[in-house]
Amino acid sequence: MPYSCRCRAIFAMGDLRFFVRAACLCYSLASAFPSPHAFAVDADWVGQKVMLKETAKPKLGNRVLDWSAVRLPARITQAKDGWLCVETAWVRPAEVVLLADAPAYFTTLLKSGKDNVLAYTLRGVTWHARREYDNAIKDFSEAIKLEMGNSNFYTLRGTTYYMKHLYDAALADFNEAIRLDPTNLGACNNRGCTFKEMGEYHKAEQQFNEVLRAAPNNALAYANRGFNWFMQDELDKALADLNRSLQIDPRQSVAHANRGRVYMKRGDYPEAMADYDRAIAIDPDEWNAYNGRARILATSPEFEFHLRDGKQAVDLAKKACELSFWSEWSCVATLAAAYAEAGDFEAAVKWQKKAIEMSRPAEEREQRENEHRLELYEAGKPFYDEVKLVEERKDQG
Repeated sequence: MPYSCRCRAIFAMGDLRFFVRAACLCYSLASAFPSPHAFAVDADWVGQKVMLKETAKPKLGNRVLDWSAVRLPARITQAKDGWLCVETAWVRPAEVVLLADAPAYFTTLLKSGKDNVLAYTLRGVTWHARREYDNAIKDFSEAIKLEMGNSNFYTLRGTTYYMKHLYDAALADFNEAIRLDPTNLGACNNRGCTFKEMGEYHKAEQQFNEVLRAAPNNALAYANRGFNWFMQDELDKALADLNRSLQIDPRQSVAHANRGRVYMKRGDYPEAMADYDRAIAIDPDEWNAYNGRARILATSPEFEFHLRDGKQAVDLAKKACELSFWSEWSCVATLAAAYAEAGDFEAAVKWQKKAIEMSRPAEEREQRENEHRLELYEAGKPFYDEVKLVEERKDQG
């Protein structure tokens, strides 16, 4: 049951604290570049994705944090009395720039020439968040030229190569990051994810184990090792690691979505739906969770017929495709399955052919199932998952 791309690994984009410079750009530059978007009331900010300006001074209670303590890009979760909540910190509206406006803002910083490393890096992070990966790679490469000994820049560029499925290039960057700084756990985590995508599950496990030896409460490593177990059909081990990850950090939306996939493969659809709901509540842009919900509604097996709803599955699958910028073949395959369940086999064939085109090269078992699905749709038949554990429980009951 191919689903590897639908269960995403969780990445460490690098520690942004190294971007702070003793000689920061002056505040006049930041305030001279206002966002073209005007927000009349605080509520208009909620849900917006933003980058922090280099002059931002996030506050947690009475304590002023380093602006790089906030994971970027950040989503505004609350707005009150002229303050915006980004994760657990609060900032003023003048200290943020909308993700849509961030490339132009950081280009202005570059033109100032005062701290090109900072500007290239933050613009690269912005491009990455917008899935404009080629632009991100260019900016991270410029940052590397300026500071070739900085391990974090290689981590950032390697992560972007990974997202483009350029695994050899990603591995080379993670190797260099670790050579420069053997304590770079983000690079170790990401190298493990790369090995996993290359089908080298034992090497991936070794990487995640190494991270956990150095940091026993690293939620990221547990989540990624759990995904690695999932890929090997070791569902009990996968569930144990994902549970541990979420005990440490309950707000990992991707970990919830990946655990939903484990439950789904076991046939525990209510638990899967609950995890997908949690993932979406934490991050409304979590395409993986929308994709999982759509797949349940489109492909749950015959004895779970009451769960199927082709029309709703199409809507959810389209949402997943839009949120993933139509770049994930697995979302497109789910859209095809949804159309098939809704009885529109012409659309199902169209989108399944697109999914096959996008997925090459994928693992052999994934390609076999993709081709099987296409044959079903061409014959006017929908595709339904086989959930072995549910069938076994039914027989035993």
